[in-house]
Amino acid sequence: MNLAQRISTLIILTILAATILNAQGGDGQSVPSHHLDAGFRNTDPNFEEAAFTKMAPWVVGKLGSFLSKPTADIPRTYNDGGLLKQSKQYTITWVGHSTCFIQFEGLNILTDPVWSDKVGPVSWAGDARASDPGITLEKLPPIDVVLISHNHYDHLDDQTILTLAKNPNTKFFVPLRVRDWFEDRGISNVEELDWWEGVTYKDVKIICAPAQHFSGRWVSDRNATLWCSWVLLGKGRRLYFGGDSGYFNGFAEIGRKFGPFDLALLPIGAYEPRELMKPIHMNPADAIQAFHDLKGKKMLAIHWGTFKQTDEPLEEPPKKLREEIEKRKLLPEDFFLLMIGETREW
Repeated sequence: MNLAQRISTLIILTILAATILNAQGGDGQSVPSHHLDAGFRNTDPNFEEAAFTKMAPWVVGKLGSFLSKPTADIPRTYNDGGLLKQSKQYTITWVGHSTCFIQFEGLNILTDPVWSDKVGPVSWAGDARASDPGITLEKLPPIDVVLISHNHYDHLDDQTILTLAKNPNTKFFVPLRVRDWFEDRGISNVEELDWWEGVTYKDVKIICAPAQHFSGRWVSDRNATLWCSWVLLGKGRRLYFGGDSGYFNGFAEIGRKFGPFDLALLPIGAYEPRELMKPIHMNPADAIQAFHDLKGKKMLAIHWGTFKQTDEPLEEPPKKLREEIEKRKLLPEDFFLLMIGETREW
């Protein structure tokens, strides 16, 4: 091989190496498909965000709702926390929206805890609660684990987190780049995970799983942090917390990897207008399909009845869920439509 041929070969090999490193990252490690240089993306090939020209007018039309308090007749029950202070292996309490208190093999767990009266970037504007929390924080047993699905205000609440962080034994689990928000507030007991990463915490495996949604607390940080769902694998039971998600092929993959789930917490609200919300929010029919994909045994309906974020009436999601259950000839007892504040053993 002469000098010219050697130089040509070296150039070709250099280009090939650069191409491979670009696909993998500078250290030669494969870059997950949901990672971007400045944030994250949804990877389902069927995902297509609603066009800005359609979403923007709808958002502008909703601005007035940030200054008013919605009303809704959502069933609720009084909960004094008495049952929760007994030694129970598996209980679920619906506090409201996506906030649930879970007792799971010795751990006291909260999902997306929000106790504030209003959620938004400032205290005087934002989504106001139509339904008060089903139990006060003070009546709950000490919290061991907090699971955060993403950084939207109705899932990551400043005042609630600051209150929970007063207990130094409370551990927060968050998706990638959300830890910075906690550290800015002086909270360090935080575990940050990427999709498919997991840790064992006090004999329970906690796994960060995909979801189809988006993130952002202001116009400038859209999708800068990751969104996720969570899987709990115990010695005797398996639980799935869906956070906030549109229907996507990831549910089937999660079901294959970690199912069947003894209990799946799945969102059923914030779905209208459908052409805008379908990519990021499931309706009851989607939730049932996700439940099937996850190989679920029991399902708890969450993400409804608390904040009026979209166009459907707050009372509508459970009605639509019951219709789907009947239409598909499913067993009603497999679907938990809890009253706000209700505790159920599972």
